[in-house]
Amino acid sequence: MSIKTILAIMEFKTALESIGLATAVARAHDAHLTVLNIGEVPHLPFYGYGGHGYVKIWSEECDQRKADLAEVNLRMDQLLARESLSYDLRPCLSSPEREDNLVARHAIYCDLAIVLRSAEQELESIEKNAIDGALFDSGRPVLYIPKAPELDIFGQRIAIAWNAQREAARAVTDALPFLKKAAQIDLLVVDPVIGNEEHGQDPGSDMALILSRHGLKPHVRVVASEGRPVSQALLEKAGEIKSDMIVMGAYGHSRLRQNILGGTTSEMLENSGVPILLSR
Repeated sequence: MSIKTILAIMEFKTALESIGLATAVARAHDAHLTVLNIGEVPHLPFYGYGGHGYVKIWSEECDQRKADLAEVNLRMDQLLARESLSYDLRPCLSSPEREDNLVARHAIYCDLAIVLRSAEQELESIEKNAIDGALFDSGRPVLYIPKAPELDIFGQRIAIAWNAQREAARAVTDALPFLKKAAQIDLLVVDPVIGNEEHGQDPGSDMALILSRHGLKPHVRVVASEGRPVSQALLEKAGEIKSDMIVMGAYGHSRLRQNILGGTTSEMLENSGVPILLSR
């Protein structure tokens, strides 16, 4: 599979400062770039008798949000027009509870969805909803790009988080366009269970063989968690071998269970300093 249509999902307030990474990915794959700039509709305050004035204030806030979104869209159009790149822009206002559906509708018509983190602190609701909508409802892989000041190029040294599960197998296939451009590929296997119903007798070797048939030469590295969370073991090993991108299967459990209990995927998204390609 090649990547020819990319959907970049962005929180409009920080879109202009983040768009460079999305254009770099599109250019590297000679792909069309669609930018979905999302602005959240202001919350309508609860009001009782005589509170119609609040509705007027809310309406004015919505009008201002639309104007701000249009201004960002115009500036981004001017910016991208100077690039040798095929692109289109889609500014959208949406309420938080509908953002996952909005993203899924657009992501269905792309080869890869990119979610760019807007801050170094906790993930914003737009970013969480974008990842959720794309992974659960569009069937497309997501390239999550964290907020990292030093991040300008990635994909030269890729670590694959391999657990011999369906989601991870899907992620490896979806990542092939990136893997074929990488200088180094490492298969990281955390606490593998040896046996025919798990990782086989030689953990990681079966997937390494599959990748070798694509002309790739992955290094298999077995990682002992030693009591650490799997996410911590993966991130520390990826840092040790200087990986600049991670490939992994996402959300092996149901959406409800993930929302209640969290999991390795959520921990990776919160703590990774390098891009992660996620598939489900």
